[in-house]
This record gives sequence, structure tokens and C-alpha cells, in this order.
Amino acid sequence: MKRILQVAFLILTLAAIAQGLWQHARLPERVMSHFDFSGRANGWMTRDAFLGWQVGTLIFLTVLFEGFALLQSRLPAELINLPHRDHWLAPGRRAATDAWISSLVLLPGCLLVIFFMALFHLVYRVNVEGTRMLTPNPGWLAAALVLAVSALAAVTIARFARKPAD
Repeated sequence: MKRILQVAFLILTLAAIAQGLWQHARLPERVMSHFDFSGRANGWMTRDAFLGWQVGTLIFLTVLFEGFALLQSRLPAELINLPHRDHWLAPGRRAATDAWISSLVLLPGCLLVIFFMALFHLVYRVNVEGTRMLTPNPGWLAAALVLAVSALAAVTIARFARKPAD
């Protein structure tokens, strides 16, 4: 599962960067890039700066999530905070636990890239259509992201918190 999520995360990131490059030439020179809570535009930047911000955000997310997924398996057991750590990180179980934790990192990373792709698409639409108003309000996207990540956290807590059989 970890390998599938690593590939999915990288494919999503590359798709998001391709989205930004495709949209770049179609955006006006002055891009509405900041919006208030109600979704009205209240900040602008150049088209090139917007592309830089978009690609930079995606590269940062890639380094953060992929880096942590790779680093996690190399951490000493003492630095991993799990209930029943001695059980879950015992030599016979460590690889499976590391794979689970890495997947737990990569899956929200995939969801976050999808969130940003949707958000960048909304910004693109506003700029091309000239409506000056984000619709639908991206607060719904953020709420869906928080709900999904919370569900993943609950599943993980349930998995590792149960008392292992002796």
C-alpha cells in the first residue's frame, strides 16, 4: 500500500504542476490571488508570481510528505510515539508498522494535493471568468479535507490503541 500511495502522490503532484503550467498562459497578467472569507478577491499578483507560488507550494508538499514517509522508517523506536510501542515496533512487526505509518502520512498528502488542485482551479476560473468571487466557497473544500484527515486519524488511533494479545 505504501508504494501505491507514493506513486499516487507523485502522480498527483505532477498533475497539479501540469495544471499550473497549462493555466499559466490562459491567466490574465494580473491574477486575483487572495480572497476574503466570503470569497471576494482582495489581493493580486502577477501571473508569473502566481505560477511560482503554485509550483512552490506543490514542491514543498512533496518534500514534506515524501520526506517524512521515507524518514519515518529510519527513526529509532524511541522517537516514535505509539501506544504499546514495544509491541508495534518489535523486530517482527516493525516493517508492517512503518508501512502503515508511512501510508498514514502519504494518504493525507494525496488529499492535500487534490485540495490544492481544486483550489487552484477555482482561482483559475475566477480569473478567466472575471467574476471576482470564488464559488463554491473553498471553506467547503477545507472542511472536507479536515473531515477526511480526522477519519484517518481515528482509524489509526483505533488500530494502535488496542491492547495487543500476549
